Amino acid sequence: MIQLNLYPNQKKGLNYEIYKFPDGQQSIKIDSFAFQHDVLEVEIVSPFTSFLDLELIICANQALKEMGVRKVSLYTPYFLGGRSDRKFEEGTSNYLKTVVCPIINSQNFHRVTVLDPHSDVIEACLNNFKGIDTLDFASQVLKDVYSTLVEANPISESPVVLVSPDAGALKKVFKIQKATKIKNLVIGSKNRDIKGQITHTSISGLKDINISNATYVIFDDICDGGRTFLELAKVIKKEKEDARIVLAVTHGLFTKGLPIEHVDHVYTTDSIVRDFEPFRLTTINCNK
Repeated sequence: MIQLNLYPNQKKGLNYEIYKFPDGQQSIKIDSFAFQHDVLEVEIVSPFTSFLDLELIICANQALKEMGVRKVSLYTPYFLGGRSDRKFEEGTSNYLKTVVCPIINSQNFHRVTVLDPHSDVIEACLNNFKGIDTLDFASQVLKDVYSTLVEANPISESPVVLVSPDAGALKKVFKIQKATKIKNLVIGSKNRDIKGQITHTSISGLKDINISNATYVIFDDICDGGRTFLELAKVIKKEKEDARIVLAVTHGLFTKGLPIEHVDHVYTTDSIVRDFEPFRLTTINCNK
């Protein structure tokens, strides 16, 4: 299978050019040289954080099919609209279920692969869905974390504590715990007011951790503005002054920028296109 990679500066597989017209329309021209041979399947690898990305995905899919490709698949690590998986109030739409997924389904992809999807609705609504969990990402994060700790303190005994930021992430973190056999785990919870602002954060099991200079690794799928993780870090630091806090998120939007106060280091994948690489951020490749 050949790839068509639409990530900037990551052109792999088929060559192409993107054209932008004065009115904002985008189009793509795919090099026809490869199609002198019988290309049976192509996988489009693309960011998907806006309808501009969706426009290029559709253009690429239609161009490939018109060039005779029998199977076109899509790998979009981050899937737009994952957090809008329900109708929040009267007069609004279920953005994921009634807007985004139907458009993707209309393209008749052979397979649609998503990395660490935020909502189960994505799997339920997408045709030919394939999800990728975060165990590979988590193992790379923890390998780097442990190598740093061993260099700093070779005689440390199990110095890592896994942190689930809330009940929604618990299934993911339990899976990581089972795979890595890290015994220490704490679970966060938060209260919000009617406007959605966080009013209180607590962490169950934190007082029971009796490890000096422990590294607390928070795992979640998305970091948007980072307030959830800031509040978690504040609670940990208040209870454990010698703690080192690491945040590992699959999809780093970072709309409020980095660094996040009280967080010592951040890990993420390259699922989101960024034109900056902030201090104390490690990016792990997620493109196949």
